[in-house]
Amino acid sequence: MKSIARILTVVFALALLVNPAFAQEPTDTDKRINELEKKIEQLMKDKAEEEKLPEQKLASGAEAERTMEPVALRSFYDNGYLVWASKDGEFKYWLDGRLNLDAAVYDGSENRLHDGVEARRARIGVKATLFGDWLTEIDVDFADNAVEIKDLWAGYAGFDNSLIKFGNHKAPFGLENLSSSKYIVFIERGYIDAWVPDRRIGLNYSYWGENWQASAGVYGQPAGEFNDKDTYTGGGAGTDQPLNWVGRFSYAPLNESGRILHFGIAGALMHPDISKLPTSGADLYDREDAAKIVKFDSRSESHVSRAKFLSTGDMKYVDSYELLGLEAAGVFGAFTFQGEYQTASVNRSETTVAKVVDHDFSGYYGYVTWFITGETRPYYSSEGEFGRVMPKSKAGAWEVALRYSNFDLNDITSVDAIKGGSADNITAALNWYINPNHKIMFDVTAVNNDEYAKPGKDFAPIPPGNSTAQVPVYGDDFTIFAVRYQVAF
Repeated sequence: MKSIARILTVVFALALLVNPAFAQEPTDTDKRINELEKKIEQLMKDKAEEEKLPEQKLASGAEAERTMEPVALRSFYDNGYLVWASKDGEFKYWLDGRLNLDAAVYDGSENRLHDGVEARRARIGVKATLFGDWLTEIDVDFADNAVEIKDLWAGYAGFDNSLIKFGNHKAPFGLENLSSSKYIVFIERGYIDAWVPDRRIGLNYSYWGENWQASAGVYGQPAGEFNDKDTYTGGGAGTDQPLNWVGRFSYAPLNESGRILHFGIAGALMHPDISKLPTSGADLYDREDAAKIVKFDSRSESHVSRAKFLSTGDMKYVDSYELLGLEAAGVFGAFTFQGEYQTASVNRSETTVAKVVDHDFSGYYGYVTWFITGETRPYYSSEGEFGRVMPKSKAGAWEVALRYSNFDLNDITSVDAIKGGSADNITAALNWYINPNHKIMFDVTAVNNDEYAKPGKDFAPIPPGNSTAQVPVYGDDFTIFAVRYQVAF
C-alpha cells in the first residue's frame, strides 16, 4: 500500500508540474494569428518602401540640378493603353504605337497595278502630362525605312475647358482626317483626305463645352519640309513661309452613350509655299508667282499601289486656296453613319505671262456601319471625334460597313481647263476587333474612273508589256481586294 501511495503521489506531482507547461504552449489558431500579423506587418513595410524611389546616381551635374524629390510612377493597363502615372495624376505618360501591315490585289485594271504587301505605318510615340496642366506628344513613323515626324508638340491645359497647343500637329479640319488611323472604319480614308491641311507646325487654341467644341489655329509648313536654299538662283523655298489659317466647330445636340448626333463645319485659308523658281522660259518674267504652285491629286483609296489616277497637275500662279468642309455623323446603338462634303477654291494671281483663271473642286463620302456583336462607337464631344471600340467579349467585335465616295478634280473652263479626272468608289468592309489592341480589316473597293482619270507620272503604271513608251490607259475601272492587320497601343 505504501508503494502504491508513493507512486500516486509522484504521478500527481508530475501532473502539477507538466500542466502549466502545456498551458503555456500556443494553440494552432494562435500560431496562425501570429503568422498573419507578421505578414501584414511585412506588407505594410513593403508598401511603405514602394512609396519611396531608390537612391539614384544621375548623370554628371543632373543630380545637383534637382529642385524636387523624384515622383513615383505606377504602371497599369487602361483600355488599350500602357500608362505610368503618379498617385495624384500630376505626372503621367503612356505609349502610343501602331503597326499596319497591308496586302492588296488589283483585279481588272488595264494599267499595270502591282499586287503586294507593305508596312503602311510603323509608329512609336509617347504622350505625357507634366505638373498636371502641361501636355506633350512625340510620335515618329518608320514606314518605308524612313523616319518621318508626325506629332511633335507641347500644350497647356490650365484654363477651364481649354487647350493651347504649339508644334507639329493636325490642323483642325475634317472629321475623318482628325480621327486617328487606329480608329478609322476602312483601311484607307476617303478621297477628300488628299487635300486636307493635315499635320503642320502651328499654334492652336481649342475650347469646349458639354456638347460642343471650337478649335482654330495658324500654321506654317509641316515639320521637316522647310527649305532655305537660295530661291533666286533656282533653289528651293528660300523665302518667308506664308501663314495658313484653319478652324473647326462641332456640335452634338444628342450626346448620350449609344445615342450621338454630330454636326461640324471647318474652313481653311491656305497659301502655297514658293517652290523651285524657273530660270528660263516664259515664266521667267513673273517667276515668283509662277513658283506658287498647288497640285491636288489622290490614289484610288488604296496605298499598296500608289498610282494616282486623279490629279490637277501643277497649277501655277496660285495666290491662295480655300477649303470648306461640312460634317454629319450619328451613333444609334450598334449603328453608325458618317459623311463629309468638302470644296476647294483656288485663287490665281493676275499675270501677263499666262492666261489663268480660278478653279473649284469638290469631294464627298458617306458610310454606314453595323456592329454585329452589339458594340457601340464611343464619341468625345470635347474633340468632336470618335474613339476606340471596346469589344464586349473575349471573342472580339465584328463590324460590317459600306461607303460611297466621290472626288472631282475636273473644272473644264474655257481658259486654262483642268481635266484632273473624277472617280466614284464603293467600298464594302468587314472588321474584326480581336481585342482593344488588335484588329483585322477586309475591304473590297470598286473603282469607277471617268474619261480624264489616268495614273500620274509620280507612280506611273503602264499597260502590260516591256516598252516604257506605252501610254497609260485613261478611264481605267478595277476592283481592289485589301486586308490589314493592325496592332495599336
